[in-house]
Amino acid sequence: MKSFFVLITIFLLVHCSTDLRQVPPPTKNGNLSRAKTNLPVVIGRFEILSADRGVYTDAWRMAWKGHLQSSGIFSNVHLELDPEVTKEYYTIDVEMKTSYSDRYNWWYTWPAVYPFIAIWPIQYRIGEYTVEFKYKLFLNKYLKKEDVIIKKGNTDEFLYGFFKVRNFHRMIEETNLEAVNVCLKNLEDSL
Repeated sequence: MKSFFVLITIFLLVHCSTDLRQVPPPTKNGNLSRAKTNLPVVIGRFEILSADRGVYTDAWRMAWKGHLQSSGIFSNVHLELDPEVTKEYYTIDVEMKTSYSDRYNWWYTWPAVYPFIAIWPIQYRIGEYTVEFKYKLFLNKYLKKEDVIIKKGNTDEFLYGFFKVRNFHRMIEETNLEAVNVCLKNLEDSL
């Protein structure tokens, strides 16, 4: 009986959680020599409203820089710019908020808890993810555009949902990429 409780405790500790740090890599665009505007852009404040934001804020900042560069909207993208050297420039501030929830359909999944601990293949898991981008585009410290983009994604895993998280990671990355692409399209339309 004691080994049974040890096995249940180990099983509960082995449950794989979904990693929200899925940063979409930038893709190269063919229009890099013809920018929409000749003014440079500075990535100002980049905030991720999350408990573990310190872990991946820098990765998102660099990915955001890569997306802005590959979009062909701005001539140059900087993380810092001396306002004394360049008189006219754009500044973009981004605030990002994510929300993820997953749940199990226990009508299918209960045998994986007892009596077939972790070997019952049907572990139906449903994941839902929402990303919210708030951005502000400034031209020489004057607000030019402000917008909020909300994208939602969901997926499910029917077999071995306790352990297989690849589809959830892919869904999070695709939802993030979709939000970034909508944001870039809105930026391009506002210039």
